[in-house]
Amino acid sequence: MGSYSLCAQNIQFSGLKRTDSVYLKKAIGLRPHSTLDSLQLQTLARKIRNTRLFHTVSYTSRVVGSDTTVNFHCEEVQSVLPIVEIGATQGNQWFRLGVQDENGLGKGIQTIAFYQYNEKHSFVLKQKFPLALGKWGVGYLLRKWSFLEPFTFQNTPEYYVYTSRNAEVNVSYPFKVNRHELEVGMGYLSEKYLHTKPEEFQQGPTRFFHEKLVLKTVHTLNQLNYHSFYLSGWANTLRVVGTLGPKNTQPFVSVINEIRYFKRMPHKGNLAIRNRIGLASNQNVFLAPFVLDNYYNIRGVGNRIDRGTGSIVLNTEYRQTLWENPTFGIQTLGFIDAGTWRKPGGTLTDFTKRQNTKVFAGFGTRLIYKKAFDAILSLDYGWSINGVGQGFVFGIGQYF
Repeated sequence: MGSYSLCAQNIQFSGLKRTDSVYLKKAIGLRPHSTLDSLQLQTLARKIRNTRLFHTVSYTSRVVGSDTTVNFHCEEVQSVLPIVEIGATQGNQWFRLGVQDENGLGKGIQTIAFYQYNEKHSFVLKQKFPLALGKWGVGYLLRKWSFLEPFTFQNTPEYYVYTSRNAEVNVSYPFKVNRHELEVGMGYLSEKYLHTKPEEFQQGPTRFFHEKLVLKTVHTLNQLNYHSFYLSGWANTLRVVGTLGPKNTQPFVSVINEIRYFKRMPHKGNLAIRNRIGLASNQNVFLAPFVLDNYYNIRGVGNRIDRGTGSIVLNTEYRQTLWENPTFGIQTLGFIDAGTWRKPGGTLTDFTKRQNTKVFAGFGTRLIYKKAFDAILSLDYGWSINGVGQGFVFGIGQYF
């Protein structure tokens, strides 16, 4: 295609079945009276792909007299998907069922709603409305979370039924759409603990209740580029959360930073690395914020095995595509998940102690449907290489 410039008003879109064209122009930063050259059109095509709402994107130009018109041919993905996740480790099983929509009303409205059973009943409803108020986005969260939580008293495991109810609202501002965003929010949180055998337990409290105000800030830098199910680039998310109860003189603060890095390799390989570092107020709290869990950080370790006021986790995996056609793909992968925790009230040297460190290795498979948003059926099996433990993790989407 030769070099030329054209007005943004001469850009058209075809293939939009659900996506609103006005929203799409806002999401890719296309201003009505801006002028673009051929190189900027290639950047525009990449921005459209990075919305993750389209399976394929291409463009053609047509010259009539002195006017040039460019038409972007977009094939939308199926953006409404079921949530089906299952976990199974020694003596511990759970499942999650729900629905996820990444393009509500064709305006990029993100919705997650699911039910989870892990010996107790939980549900989550979360929505985000990007660019709803000019450049500002708004969102909310409603959550009831309940599960059996293990605690150790005098080297003896004890179990509480933990139930939390959470309501939050937030606003977000994209300094650069899909690339750089700041989100702030506030909400209400109630927490209740009930010992499973209160008549037999004498070493600590058998039940108690907390109410808290929650304030949070999330800063995101995203330099990821999507090539169908392949990823390249990096993204960093910094999350700061503070809670304050009516009986607390000082807030409880937790900070977690997550960086992800992806590199496309020869012969349809994809290297994926994630690092999470978290620190919180180092009080000897009953329920520390950073959890060791099959689903969140260490595949095969089990569900909610331990907690701490600090964590360092490194997930590394190599994804190899075995077969693909225009609609489907099959990947296999090998992974190593490693993490270490600081105990509540502990010191930074806790990170170096062997008993606080978990290292699991494993392998997995992915069945990929390219024409739907994140439609990846995943199954991983991990086992400990510095202790005991093993298990399967089944879900929708990549692990990270």
